[in-house]
Amino acid sequence: MRKQNRPLRNRAPLTAAWLTLCVAAPLSAAQPAMAFSVEEKHQSYTITEEGRPVLTYRFGEVPLPGGATAHHFTKAATPYNGAYFTDGSEYGGGRSNYIYPLYGFHGEPLTADYPKDHLHHRSLWWSWCEVWRNEKLGDLWAVCKIRAFPLEITKKESGASAAVLQAINVWRYDDDPTDVVRETVTLRAHRTEGIPGARSRAIDVDVRLEALVEGVAIAGRQKVDYGGYGGMTVRLNPEVRNFSLRAVHPNPDQWRGDALAIAERVIDPAAPGDAAWMALYGRYPASGIAAPDFTTLIMFESRQTPLYPNQFRYYPSTCVSLAFPGRTRVPLPKGKPIDYRTRFVIVEGKTTLETERAFWDAYQR
Repeated sequence: MRKQNRPLRNRAPLTAAWLTLCVAAPLSAAQPAMAFSVEEKHQSYTITEEGRPVLTYRFGEVPLPGGATAHHFTKAATPYNGAYFTDGSEYGGGRSNYIYPLYGFHGEPLTADYPKDHLHHRSLWWSWCEVWRNEKLGDLWAVCKIRAFPLEITKKESGASAAVLQAINVWRYDDDPTDVVRETVTLRAHRTEGIPGARSRAIDVDVRLEALVEGVAIAGRQKVDYGGYGGMTVRLNPEVRNFSLRAVHPNPDQWRGDALAIAERVIDPAAPGDAAWMALYGRYPASGIAAPDFTTLIMFESRQTPLYPNQFRYYPSTCVSLAFPGRTRVPLPKGKPIDYRTRFVIVEGKTTLETERAFWDAYQR
């Protein structure tokens, strides 16, 4: 396992459902403060509310689970479909800088880490299949030839309405100790709204990328027919049942993932305007609940994101991306940061198109 160098240090009207989910009184008259717990060994930060976990941010390295070994690209004259490297490079090993798990309202994990079919998938994470420095290429998505290293936690605040965690990471290629990108991730978990059975919780994941050297650029996967994936991604718990999704996008490109249960594709620009989101529906096993109801996980990107609305990518393993910047190679000029802001909303029950649009409106305001 590679060791890390860690320093010490257009508005739709509000609906009745929306009012129930987002304007209802808090769960109790005196809403308890949100809080943090820290697991020092692996530098894991868990945000809790009323004693229940909301999410855990993996700041330090998470090693491969027992019995698992990192994969290697095949040595060959040309790469196999979707890969870039022909030198037997290792990928999918130890990594850091992601959320695992993202929790539901009963403490159930909604996401998966180190899934057997794609070890490099990591619950809820943000990464790019192409990270260029001039002609040097690394694959941050697959943790191949480049990775993020933890630098410092710069903010850890909690109160009655939200908890905020901010972390600084730097990207380095395996064969060069130079820091090439400074990444600032800010996680904001908002207080739960609504009443039991109709609760919602918003979590913002904002990523700032600042190149520290010249010649840096990022892009999604290029060499496959469903290319462009990367960016903000979620991989769901493999035990999810009755999974389906709704994809809303005013101008989608080629759709993939038809083996998934597509509840609805909304592609008429007259319907959503420039609104775009993914809503993922499923039933997740929860301790003490024999027949769990649906949980909806909605994924939004800010309309301030470059190239908004970016395309979506999803495929049968319940891995879904808000795929900024897709097939476009986006330069990161030295000293000129770009911001990639997203929101996840977790909702009890199976939401409607109208309710989802109201959540989108609230976020974009």
